[in-house]
Amino acid sequence: MLKCLRDNTPCLPVWWVRWVQRHGLVLLLLILCGTGVLLYFTARNFRINTDLTEMISEKLSFRRDVKKFHQEFPQLVGTVVVVVHGDSQEQVRQARDLLARRLAREKNLFHSVYVPGGGPFFARNGLLYLSTEQLEALGDRLAEMQPFLALLSRDFSLSGLFSVLTKIVDRQELSLEENSGILVLFERLAQVFSAVGTGRTVHMDWQSLVMTGREGDAGNQFILLQPNREGRGHPAGRAVAAIRQAARDLRLADRFGAGISITGKPVINWEDLRSVRHDITIASLVSFVLVGIVLYLGLGSLRLVLAGLFTLAVGLAWTIGFAILVVGQLNMISVTFVVLFIGLGIDYGIQIFLRYRELLLQGRPHMDAIAEAVSATGNTLLLCAISTAIGFYAFVPTAYVGASELGLISGTGMFLIFLASITVLPALMALLPEERKQLLPLAMGASAARWLVRYPRPILAVAGAALLVSLLLLPRITFDTNPFNMSDQDSPAVQTAMRLFADDHATPWTISVLAPGRQQAQRLARRLRALPEVRAAITIDDFVPARQEEKLALIEDMALTMPPAPAADRMPAPERYRRDREALAALAGALDRRLAEDGMNREVRGKVTALADSVHGIEQRLAGPAQAREIFDRLEQALLPDLGALIRRLNRLMEARPVTLARLPRDLVSRYVSADHQYRIQVFPSRDLRDRQNLERFVSAVTAIAPSATDQPVTVLKAGQTIVRAFRNASILAFVLIGLFLRLTMRTWTEVFLVLAPLMLALCYTVAAAVLLRVPFNFANIIVVPLLLGIGVDSGIHVLHRVREVHGRLTHVLETSTARAVLFSSLTTVMSFGTLSFMHHAGTASMGRLLTLSVTMMIVCTLIVLPAWLELYGPFATGRKNAEKQ
Repeated sequence: MLKCLRDNTPCLPVWWVRWVQRHGLVLLLLILCGTGVLLYFTARNFRINTDLTEMISEKLSFRRDVKKFHQEFPQLVGTVVVVVHGDSQEQVRQARDLLARRLAREKNLFHSVYVPGGGPFFARNGLLYLSTEQLEALGDRLAEMQPFLALLSRDFSLSGLFSVLTKIVDRQELSLEENSGILVLFERLAQVFSAVGTGRTVHMDWQSLVMTGREGDAGNQFILLQPNREGRGHPAGRAVAAIRQAARDLRLADRFGAGISITGKPVINWEDLRSVRHDITIASLVSFVLVGIVLYLGLGSLRLVLAGLFTLAVGLAWTIGFAILVVGQLNMISVTFVVLFIGLGIDYGIQIFLRYRELLLQGRPHMDAIAEAVSATGNTLLLCAISTAIGFYAFVPTAYVGASELGLISGTGMFLIFLASITVLPALMALLPEERKQLLPLAMGASAARWLVRYPRPILAVAGAALLVSLLLLPRITFDTNPFNMSDQDSPAVQTAMRLFADDHATPWTISVLAPGRQQAQRLARRLRALPEVRAAITIDDFVPARQEEKLALIEDMALTMPPAPAADRMPAPERYRRDREALAALAGALDRRLAEDGMNREVRGKVTALADSVHGIEQRLAGPAQAREIFDRLEQALLPDLGALIRRLNRLMEARPVTLARLPRDLVSRYVSADHQYRIQVFPSRDLRDRQNLERFVSAVTAIAPSATDQPVTVLKAGQTIVRAFRNASILAFVLIGLFLRLTMRTWTEVFLVLAPLMLALCYTVAAAVLLRVPFNFANIIVVPLLLGIGVDSGIHVLHRVREVHGRLTHVLETSTARAVLFSSLTTVMSFGTLSFMHHAGTASMGRLLTLSVTMMIVCTLIVLPAWLELYGPFATGRKNAEKQ
């Protein structure tokens, strides 16, 4: 075979094509039956793995570390995070607890349900986790609030609240300027009254006001769930559906003003899976349509277009079947081979079609033209299939499983489409009748050839200058290791995760360090806390509060000032509404009297005025009994339930007891101490890990002290480093192997250089363009390297073979069907890759954009720069110029 390729004698015998032509119908029926069986098998076993970090070989040390960590703490694997949020901390807390209790009953859906900071233990002992300074400040605040709370607890009703507020406003000795807590209370009350006046309910955040004396952010509350893997459908999909249904059934939004967001690695992977399945199907269909349109423009024959697309579909079915049969599943990288196959595979048909049309123009009969076209292009197509497959196969031995599987599937796919092109395609062409209409011009045109012959030096000068700029930009290329940036940025799970990254206390990424004993864990934690990159390093001992005797004494003092839990108001509704109206009028009068006084500064007057206006606004809406009932019910719902719940919770917190390691909740201990007595240190970053430099500094600092540290930040960073190394080494290997193979099949090293030079030039241009357009490389788009190797080598081989063929004739390579085939093949590839640019999955979309850019650069380098070089320095002139000299 190598001798045939080197001597350019047909490797594919003419009798093979003749046999295919004679038995075309039977052959096609057998192929269709076999392909149908393969498609059925594929449909039954088709799976996609969306976990990007699972695309790295488990033989690497950091993968072994994370595997050991997951074995020690299986309850931390595959966690779904429910974020409960709202306007009021107390309402959010109640909504969280209610939802958690409901989900805990779903034993068939969830293996575990964990509420950080929740449960009876923290409901009683939560104050012990405050510092003594915080406890003292809380005691002072409760002492200030004691008269307010005591009066209200005796008459815990809306009218009682209005009466207490009236007494506060009427107290002349009370200086509003010196009591910021009262001003915050007035400001928040004005917001509640205004909202109720417009038909909305905004809950009063009593927790912030009572415990801190100022308005605060309600914050987030979390529920951590581990879905069961058994059952129909995707575990994360079942979990999300159950969580949202539970939130609807419990009416969390109506009862507590609380909303939920769901995130976590399993949910993001599930949403990516849905997105990719939907988008890749649409992209594949659109690719087929666009490829068909470009084919028709290049061939001018609908019959040939349909034959080419059918052959492509058969080759694609064979390749997908091979992938499922041998690999077992696709991943987020290898799944894109479908669109890539369309772009690369159609090249084989285009070369045969255009050579067939060229032979028809020369007067060959229909059947002879088919046989000669397949035989004449067979060597080039085989050479392209082998060289492209080498480029893909070079990635098989790498540690990047995603690219390794893509390389195996795509490399084999090149041989399968070659096989389909010499069997299915000629059989179809033989069965189709010959078209008699006027044929389209086959060449790109003489004008382009004359332009290249006339201006080769300026063209090479521009190409050289662009190369110099590209080389200067190469060191600035970056690699984005954050898998969240690869996902659909409109995905609710991704948006929730991004919001959590901005919260120092709720970052989704922490490092876990395992220690064989409690003392070792404490020593490691102390060293880690000293690092500037670390905000906190938590062990199980950090859940045993320090200075407990002092804190318990402070709590006992606070308990003396706490009023009892308020009793429910059992007053009849008519009487209650009457008292509410009278108390509201009294509050309005007190506010008006206070505003009539002199000496109030502008800020205080503004807040008192806002409260007075909102109260008067409520009074104006009390036109009839029905309106009064609705408004007072809304006000009661907005103002009283949270305060009652807060007082009851504070009373419960006053029952704190000494905490020891043995008294900690079992579900908490199990997250920091494994069954084999491995102690976990959870390390929190001091900076946002979405920034790569912050991520690198954090991981480097922690691993310098604990080399076996693991978890998401370590995995993400080291996976990115592994991928960069894998692609660098595999690209060099592919380049060397392709060069050696070409040398075996070509006469001189000069011809090998002429094939590879446009490829390397296009690669440099692509990387430089990525830098200028601020498109970083990532887990997905980095496959542009092997793809450009395959596409560029194919185009260079086609052009160089045809240049050698037309040597000595009055024909330029751009005036041949080969140049047109390379151009339209590249255009079909651009159209195919371009569809990926519109996918919702950000990683795949970036891959589509970068591949489109790289193929465009390759067209320029192969059809403009290479012919210009050959005009001046080639071992043989491109045709016309040499013949004219002779």
